[in-house]
Amino acid sequence: MRIGIPGGLLYYRYGRLWRSFLEELGAEVVESGETTRSILSSGVSKAENESCLPVKVFYGHVLALKDKVDALFVPRVVSVKRKTHTCPKMLGLPDLARAACEDQVPVIAPTIDFRTGFWSNYHAVYSTGRMFTGSLSRIAWAGLKAWGDYRRYQRSLQQGLFPRGKLEIDPSQRLCSGNDLTVAVIGHHYNVYDTFTTMSLLDRLRSMGVDVVTADMIPGKLAERELARLPKPLYWSYEEEIVGAILACSRYRLVNGIIFIISFPCGPDSIVRVICEQENRRLGGPPMMTMVIDEHTGESGFLTRIEAFVDMLRRRAGSRVREEVPSPA
Repeated sequence: MRIGIPGGLLYYRYGRLWRSFLEELGAEVVESGETTRSILSSGVSKAENESCLPVKVFYGHVLALKDKVDALFVPRVVSVKRKTHTCPKMLGLPDLARAACEDQVPVIAPTIDFRTGFWSNYHAVYSTGRMFTGSLSRIAWAGLKAWGDYRRYQRSLQQGLFPRGKLEIDPSQRLCSGNDLTVAVIGHHYNVYDTFTTMSLLDRLRSMGVDVVTADMIPGKLAERELARLPKPLYWSYEEEIVGAILACSRYRLVNGIIFIISFPCGPDSIVRVICEQENRRLGGPPMMTMVIDEHTGESGFLTRIEAFVDMLRRRAGSRVREEVPSPA
């Protein structure tokens, strides 16, 4: 079977896991690759106007695959952590995929819900594997192999490497190379690592002589410590990661500045944006800029804001150095 994996939304987080699992089961995996102008345009024409940018991009990736595969693989990710949920669009992702391709292609949609415990998720994995093989041992091996590949991919992101193309990692390309200015670029994986929708933001910052830190690179213990200080737990698991990373950068002065990337009109991100900005000011953290992107975001205006922000951080860092240097007697 030729199984298609759309290159949007959770692809940047779990794509390597899904690909490895399906290939070990004998499937031929077809990925839609990086976002392009034509993919975005087709997604915008198909999706509802009120949909956020990542959903429109996802529609485009589904449309790019629907005539090339026998089925699409789009899991329904309900929860990845106890007592939390993912964004509502993740819950309905298989239905969005069916709507995009007008039910012309079957959608394989196992439900992942960590609120229900281990065995229900094991059953979802086993049921998916049974579509390709009757061997329980082969399904188990495919799951273990996929989990190992996923953990290696996670470690690569934690070490400051970032995915290219079909989530390929180049060990020679690191986000941090010892520059004197460090900026945190925080947001969902699909907002940070999609080079088209972010206009190659990570590469442009590196070309400006700036070290980049993503949420994956923030020590997990620091992020969890900051989340525990909030008056109540957040409802959304992926937003928890974002808030924890930003507040850790604020309290422990891990960076010179923070760029928070959100997509219009994402409801959960709009809420946590207020929390992050208020807490960053309360903690006296580094300058923080929120960049809201959609399909109408212009490259020139986007880059002008980034360049102005970096220039401001450099002037600020320079003035602090001058203040710390003692004047001659």
